[in-house]
Amino acid sequence: CGPPVMYKFVLMALEEHGLKPENKGEVLVTGAAGGVGSIAIAILSQLGYRVAASTGRAETHAYLRDLGASTIVDRAELETPPKGPMGPERWSGAIDNVGGQTLGSLLASLAYWGSCASVGNAGGIAFSSTVIPFLLRGINLLGIDSATCPLERRLTAWARLATDLPLDKLATMTKVVGLANLPAMADQILKGQVQGRVVVDVSQ
Repeated sequence: CGPPVMYKFVLMALEEHGLKPENKGEVLVTGAAGGVGSIAIAILSQLGYRVAASTGRAETHAYLRDLGASTIVDRAELETPPKGPMGPERWSGAIDNVGGQTLGSLLASLAYWGSCASVGNAGGIAFSSTVIPFLLRGINLLGIDSATCPLERRLTAWARLATDLPLDKLATMTKVVGLANLPAMADQILKGQVQGRVVVDVSQ
């Protein structure tokens, strides 16, 4: 379904669980320089949220700030397990494209009743956490499956994209490549070297 509409499924789920711009704390986006992460930052910022972008690539910091991130969080910070079962209330919500220990760490710092949408596993499919943040802060971990999403919800997501996505930032986060360049681009994607979203022009 592509990064833009995938992100709208994510935002709709978070909103249904209480995410609002006025909530305490920033919204954390992990894997921020990727396709879903880039779209997430641009739309969240457009809607009035304060956004924290997590990345391990220093060369993307200016790009992420241009998209609307107010804070840059080093990926290594989230890869370090918390010292206890809970950290300070730091995030009003989170969009996790990474999985692994990053997911486990950020859950411990969600604010009361905060939610995290899990949409990726670039950092691994296993993560370590405890039930304490769920029991003492009432947090939610939301799985996002776009493949089986009902048509009505898809249409709602597309309609919201038309108003929520800042088109002036779309070109900044989009790279168009020809079909012949796809093998080389796929290698870059797997190595985490791509910024934003990649569109393949099959006519080239």
